[in-house]
Amino acid sequence: MKDPVLEEHASLSSEGLEYSFVGIPQSVIETVDACVQLIWVLGGYGKTIRPEKIIHNVQRVFVSDEVKTQNIHWKEHCAGSLRELVDNHFEANCLRFLKSVAKRSASEDERIICEKIGSYKEFLNDFAHFRSRAIQKAQGLLNQPSLQEISESDFDKVCTDFIMHLDDFFKHKAR
Repeated sequence: MKDPVLEEHASLSSEGLEYSFVGIPQSVIETVDACVQLIWVLGGYGKTIRPEKIIHNVQRVFVSDEVKTQNIHWKEHCAGSLRELVDNHFEANCLRFLKSVAKRSASEDERIICEKIGSYKEFLNDFAHFRSRAIQKAQGLLNQPSLQEISESDFDKVCTDFIMHLDDFFKHKAR
């Protein structure tokens, strides 16, 4: 039996939808891209790739069994790529160049948002550099104190939450 609605949207694919990172809304990616790119340009970072491209590349890795099979350290490589989004005095430069971001000193809610972004950055950095303390960071981020290994689904959740928290960080004052 044929479904005329599905036939009309034949280009839609369900590949990778088991990963929440693959399903991050494009509007969220565009906000993160625009804000991070602005910080990179105004901060003189000299980056040669757009933040959106980094996110899309990591999404492609999540859905590529070939990449994951050929590279046992694909999660660590993805962590290093995502960490780039918040490198080089990120919070200080956000405060210098953007008025809409959360500020640690403004309220408890904003302090928590800023600390969470810092925790994600620390996790991504430690995980990318194969540091054992990445497990403790993941335990806190995932609220799983007994976590002993970072599975694909754990990594997916951390990466997704990181991007969603960045979106919240950038849009905080606009709410």
